[in-house]
Amino acid sequence: MGGLGTGGSDVAKEVPASEHPARDRHQLQTLILAVAILSMVLLAIFVTMSAATWLNRYGFLHFPLGFYLLAQGLLIFIVAVSFWFIRLQERIDLARSESGGLE
Repeated sequence: MGGLGTGGSDVAKEVPASEHPARDRHQLQTLILAVAILSMVLLAIFVTMSAATWLNRYGFLHFPLGFYLLAQGLLIFIVAVSFWFIRLQERIDLARSESGGLE
């Protein structure tokens, strides 16, 4: 037992090397992509909600712009970003499968 002040420690000093570096790299790329896409969508929602009253001064298709963006525009944006996410994710998956990293 490595107690306080005894100099010993039960905590590992080094992180062991991964047995599957290709899988780990793939998971990290996927996580970064998902966080980036989700952050972009949440930022768009926040900006649109914050600026809705200011945007309502302008019209689009006979609707106030802020109302239109919140009712339809963000939904269209989210669908477009979803397709973009799928496209990028398939590129990541294809790169892994071509490198022979499937295990």
